[in-house]
Amino acid sequence: MGPSTSCDVGATKLYLCRMRKISGLVIGLFLFTGVKAQNSTSTAYSLEDCIKIALTNNIDIQLAKISESQTQIDYNQSRLNLTPDLSASAGQYYQSGRSIDRFTNQFVQTTVGNSSFHLQSNLVIYQGGQLRNAIKQTKLLNQASAEDVLQAKQTIALNVALAYLQCLQSMEQVKASNANVTAQENELKRIQALVDAGSANTGMLLAAKSQMANAKSGLVQTNSAYKTNLLNLKNLLFLPYSQVFEIKTSAAIIPTSGIFPIPLNELIDSAIKRRPEYKSQNLRKKSSELSVKIAKGALYPSVFLGGSLNSVYSGNSKAISNVSLAGSQPIGYVSNTNEVVEAPVFNYTLTTIDFGKQVKDNFGQSFGASVNMPIYVKLQARSNISKAELGVLQSELSLKRLEQTITNEVNSAYQAFQNAYAQYSALNENHTAQKQNLEFLRLRFENGQANYFELQLAQTNEIAAYQNMLSAKYELALRNMILEFLYTNQQQLLNNF
Repeated sequence: MGPSTSCDVGATKLYLCRMRKISGLVIGLFLFTGVKAQNSTSTAYSLEDCIKIALTNNIDIQLAKISESQTQIDYNQSRLNLTPDLSASAGQYYQSGRSIDRFTNQFVQTTVGNSSFHLQSNLVIYQGGQLRNAIKQTKLLNQASAEDVLQAKQTIALNVALAYLQCLQSMEQVKASNANVTAQENELKRIQALVDAGSANTGMLLAAKSQMANAKSGLVQTNSAYKTNLLNLKNLLFLPYSQVFEIKTSAAIIPTSGIFPIPLNELIDSAIKRRPEYKSQNLRKKSSELSVKIAKGALYPSVFLGGSLNSVYSGNSKAISNVSLAGSQPIGYVSNTNEVVEAPVFNYTLTTIDFGKQVKDNFGQSFGASVNMPIYVKLQARSNISKAELGVLQSELSLKRLEQTITNEVNSAYQAFQNAYAQYSALNENHTAQKQNLEFLRLRFENGQANYFELQLAQTNEIAAYQNMLSAKYELALRNMILEFLYTNQQQLLNNF
């Protein structure tokens, strides 16, 4: 009757080994790293092709990748914040009207051009560990964003696989409906021949025509369902509306036992450890803990080193040359004797000092250190610490809630799998019984021991039983796929896309 509820390590490894070798629908969900995409001339897509196209075209995945790139930029920037900065400035100014010449310290009435140049650098020596904790924090956030990308990929891959499974179910229902139409056509021809030969009455012919009409109606319904499911799958792939789209046929893997080979506790532990959203939330919790350290760093003094280089140039900076004595001129009188006091008069030439010489002569530099000690900043740092501590508590509760959500999902999926297997087993037995009953009544009808209406009722019951069995079959395949998805680690496979 299948494996028992206790699953030892050897049985588990054997089961996983077998599942890895299956190329069918269930485990084929993620074993597609070496599959090439369909060429432009082919319109039949395998499950692997559909997943690959969806992972390429899906907008949610592209947005998640953009977020990951943004956090990578933040991480790189946080590392660069440890390096010294460097800034340069230059200016050209013109001053007109009455002003004091900075070189002669005299009033002048002219337009003077001045140039200034400045180069400055600063380096943070200590800032309460804020910069280094920021590096750790942005790295964690970048890792969390990478898990978000993987989660988006897993979600779309699973959605595509489920949609593909629905298409396969509809395809099989269309196949069954076509077979039923063919069988009813043959039955109608046989009844018509019997009526023409006088061996059957008109009522049997009308009943056969009614069965034929029902078969055609069922074919229309299954064809409509197949086209709808195919369109839903096509929309998940973001394919153009005008593109012809069909899927390849594939057999669904049906478990032979209602007891999943992996124990429930192991399934729960595996799902929690491997789910990208759990990893992402856990990384964000660690990031929130670093936020507390960063906020506390604002209470400590900051130490900076800085230096600067500067120089100026002025169009009013003159050099004196060609000095010669031109005579003398009176400049005053002696108060007692009224003797004339004279001063020499010189002839000279004024020229603007060259740009390069001025820049060199006026070159200055400075270097020093500064300490910034926060004393009272309206308790802002304390408020930030309190908010950061609340953020840690919030992230811890979110992680616990997610863990409980995943546990509930696995429990529900495990119970749904067992229910689906029980339902499939019962409906499969019912279909087998209805099929045997139909064959028995057909023999009785051919021997004249049963009327046509009894045969018609048996045919109707067999068709309904088959359709119910088919739905239960794919429901079981779907539930088995979900449990495989929860247990199997797809990270390395999906990272290739």
